[in-house]
Amino acid sequence: MQSLSLSKYNNLIEGAEALTSECVDGQVWPKVLRLEDQSILKLFRLKRFITSARLVPHVTRFQRHVKRLKALNIPTVRINVVYNIAAINRTAVHYWPLEGQTLREHCEINPIEIDQAKRLGQFFLFLHQNGIYFRSIHFGNIVLTDDHRIGLIDVVDMRFRRRPLHIRLRIRNLRHLFRYDADIDCLAPVRHIFIDAYCASARLHPRRERQLRCRFENYFQKRGQLLDKPA
Repeated sequence: MQSLSLSKYNNLIEGAEALTSECVDGQVWPKVLRLEDQSILKLFRLKRFITSARLVPHVTRFQRHVKRLKALNIPTVRINVVYNIAAINRTAVHYWPLEGQTLREHCEINPIEIDQAKRLGQFFLFLHQNGIYFRSIHFGNIVLTDDHRIGLIDVVDMRFRRRPLHIRLRIRNLRHLFRYDADIDCLAPVRHIFIDAYCASARLHPRRERQLRCRFENYFQKRGQLLDKPA
């Protein structure tokens, strides 16, 4: 991790666009910046108390997760350098974004096609079979790459287990897809294709497969019930 002085930090972010920000003690701080060369600087605030982020800094997790995803041939970002910016009590990772279009961006223009739904189901299965539990997974963090693959970004909040995920974790992870109504509505028309593709090679016990399918469908039913309620 390289130390970055305040003056060098200010030079680095000159002309940058703040993609996301946070308010800390009444002051707005950038969290993710797009620099002038189109690379990304993601900043992490250091906590004052002993937390997991102190024991294993977010930038370290980011580096580890990127490395492990690449070892599994899963497309993700390309890290340039990580920084410690003591003057603003931040660490940061400077990286090149994954070329492509997020699934959410795709869905703003086009529906999810049958082949894409199959590939998404198979992709989720691949993650779960390899013990990957990605808490922050949603359509904004899934990228359809320029070479027609599926990749992941914003990979800090991720766990790697030595064995395939237990059914409870699989169900819980699939639930993370349902944070945003627009994502649910986009997946709904092809949900059966998605879950069939997931289950086809999962080799789950029939009772476990029924449990997963039922819970997955219930997420859509709850969304439908909300839409059917009178205003």
